[in-house]
Amino acid sequence: MSNTREAWILTIGNEIINAVISDTNREAIARGLRAVGIGIRGMSSVGDDPGRIADAVRLAMERAPITIASGGLGPTEDDKTAESIAQLLAVPLESDPEQLARIEERFRTWGRPMSPSNAKQALFPRGAIPIPNDYGTAPGFLIEINGRIAVFFPGVPRELVRMLRERGLPAIAARFGDPAHVFKSRTLHVFGLSESRLGEILSDISKDEPDFHLAFLPRFPIIRLRLDAMAATVDEAEVKLDRKHDAIRELIEENIISDDGLQMEHVTLGLLEERGRSLAVAESITGGLIGEMITRVPGSSRTFMGSIVSYSNRMKTELLGVSTDTLRDHGAVSHECAREMAVGARKAGNADVGLSVTGIAGPDGGTAEKPVGLFFVGLAASSGILTREFFLPGQREWVRTLAAMQTLDTLRRHLLGYRIQGNPS
Repeated sequence: MSNTREAWILTIGNEIINAVISDTNREAIARGLRAVGIGIRGMSSVGDDPGRIADAVRLAMERAPITIASGGLGPTEDDKTAESIAQLLAVPLESDPEQLARIEERFRTWGRPMSPSNAKQALFPRGAIPIPNDYGTAPGFLIEINGRIAVFFPGVPRELVRMLRERGLPAIAARFGDPAHVFKSRTLHVFGLSESRLGEILSDISKDEPDFHLAFLPRFPIIRLRLDAMAATVDEAEVKLDRKHDAIRELIEENIISDDGLQMEHVTLGLLEERGRSLAVAESITGGLIGEMITRVPGSSRTFMGSIVSYSNRMKTELLGVSTDTLRDHGAVSHECAREMAVGARKAGNADVGLSVTGIAGPDGGTAEKPVGLFFVGLAASSGILTREFFLPGQREWVRTLAAMQTLDTLRRHLLGYRIQGNPS
């Protein structure tokens, strides 16, 4: 996807290059730029060394007409961005009275004394254009070299995002004009397919076009598909997204959890509420994880009756009515046990649907016949009872998370009327 207005994103700070904190700013900047049709040429990060910051900014400005940088504008000794740019431009730092007054007023509003070190935040390279910060103490600034600009923002995410939107983007538009194209994006959440398998299925759709790009963004245990479209107008971009969206849905409809950012637990609870049905759960391998996921959602009590965490065989028998014969003949990790747990959960919760999951999360407890990563899901409803078997080996928390997701996905598929491969009874 090409774009004549492109930017380079630069994040500054030792804590970033040393992986002390996650660099979320580059993602926030990229989203803000894409929303107004500015393409991303590339990204880089640099530590708090004046010479290296100056080199990184010089290289960024050579690579793209717009550079957006964040970090290093605070009051402490390791905040060296303004000093570095003065070095790059071979000019002195100068205090800006207006920005200094704004910083002083900020501290008066807070009812706190201003440290002398905060006055450093009003120092800018000579010729730079200050960018006021309405949300914190650190103003940003803009420089221009040979028709190319670099805009510097503080590294505090909340301040950065608002300053970019309210101050930075208008400044860019003033120099480069309104975008000739608009950029629109849409994200689908997909579950139940590996990234490689998803890539095979969507191989034709995922081929880059001048005005469309499909990105695969795994975020365990789901894969986000981000559809990016560029067009002359918003309506044209939306039409392109609709066309690609429909083509993807034709191929993987049953694996699409949502196209509006909702997580699995939001989707399943929404479906239950739409259909006026209630849910009770029996958990073994997941140890209450499903109940925790469900109760993250505000209003979940309207449909969720509760979860019974039945780790021991005695709890399965006494609370869920699992037969001792079933446990003796088939074991707790079996179709038969999952079936009786689901029935017992439905009865205990006086619910329309009972869900269950039982398995082996590891790292110990597996056998040749029942290895770590084996689990069974059960669903009991007025329409019948079914169980499903899964084998998804991995680390303990990985297995538990997938077991919880597969259990809720079984419910989602049931409520949507999809054919579920399992053992009906």
